[in-house]
Amino acid sequence: MTEHIKITYRNIVCNVIILLFSLLLSSCSEEPVLLGFSGTLSGRYSDLSVQGRNGAMLAVEDINSNGGINGRKLKLLAANDKNTEAETIKADQKLIDAGVDVIIGHMSSTLSFAAINKFKNTVYISPISSSDELQGIKDNFFRVIPSFSEGAKFLASYAYNKIGCRRLAVMMDKTNHDYTESYKNIFTREFIDSGGEVAGTVEYYLNPSSPIDWKGIVADLATLNPDSVIAITSSRDLAAFAQFCRLEKKDWTILSSMWGFTKELIQIGGKSVDGIYFSVNVERDCPDLKYKCFKKRYEERFGAEPNFAARFGYEAVFVFAEAYKKNGESSRSLEKVLPGMEFKVLDSEFKINEFGDVERAGHVVTIKGGQFEGIEGTSGEAR
Repeated sequence: MTEHIKITYRNIVCNVIILLFSLLLSSCSEEPVLLGFSGTLSGRYSDLSVQGRNGAMLAVEDINSNGGINGRKLKLLAANDKNTEAETIKADQKLIDAGVDVIIGHMSSTLSFAAINKFKNTVYISPISSSDELQGIKDNFFRVIPSFSEGAKFLASYAYNKIGCRRLAVMMDKTNHDYTESYKNIFTREFIDSGGEVAGTVEYYLNPSSPIDWKGIVADLATLNPDSVIAITSSRDLAAFAQFCRLEKKDWTILSSMWGFTKELIQIGGKSVDGIYFSVNVERDCPDLKYKCFKKRYEERFGAEPNFAARFGYEAVFVFAEAYKKNGESSRSLEKVLPGMEFKVLDSEFKINEFGDVERAGHVVTIKGGQFEGIEGTSGEAR
């Protein structure tokens, strides 16, 4: 009888130990998968980063509502780079200290350069950093937006051959110099090769303590006597520039990089922005059912229409999720599995090449009556 009690007691103790060990393993497996997001989340020029973060948040919510990544929930940690290189380093270090191995970001090419040069063991998946200078390099940087080089060339050729632009001036924000300088060089080279003339460049830097002198910028451009201006700047600055052009009765054709292609441009600029041309890699009114569902959920969740940054932020999270699964459910060293992977997110199919770059179809868009409108016959070119 005593022996039976001892055996029973021993079995109970063993079962309790096994149960506790199982619970411990279970609690460990239920720890969320951490993913970082780093962008400019405050201030005058935060619109693209906020939309990119919101798109990433929606992707995390969609993944988690469908069981997570093989049963594990995904948790997004966001940091504010405040649009400066110094704050970029602080923001990313904070994410890394929190246990993040992969960061969705940054949302400008200059800050992406600063981050990848500092944190070489952290993988970055950028939604919208599209500088040509980031292309063709085997490193820790990946992106879901193509380099702007083909789009810039196509828009320059279109400006000369279809719009009839002949004498071009450049207006650019030097704060994001890795983007704007590269875009300028590619665009102007193609414009000259097409037969056009580049009259000169007017540059400005953002200074938080003083407003931009748009009247002076327009006056400086006027001395160049252009018939067209390529504006390489944010949507807010593009709107202000277009308004001052109208006030000063300048009828230049305004062309823009994809940086200015947001709904905020129309909301701020009103009628002044009608007639601006862009070369872009997304469709605003995509008929695909998955995209329509994404757009509806985004508007319900955040009370605004998603722009290209929101869409690419959403896609970047799914790129991470698929790479995480392929990497044996680990976020360490994702740079080893991402090259060559193919993805289908929303209506997009794309492949990340050996250098972390992608290709997407593009087209020319203009603004008519306060609405973006694709130009027939310009869709489908690789960008």
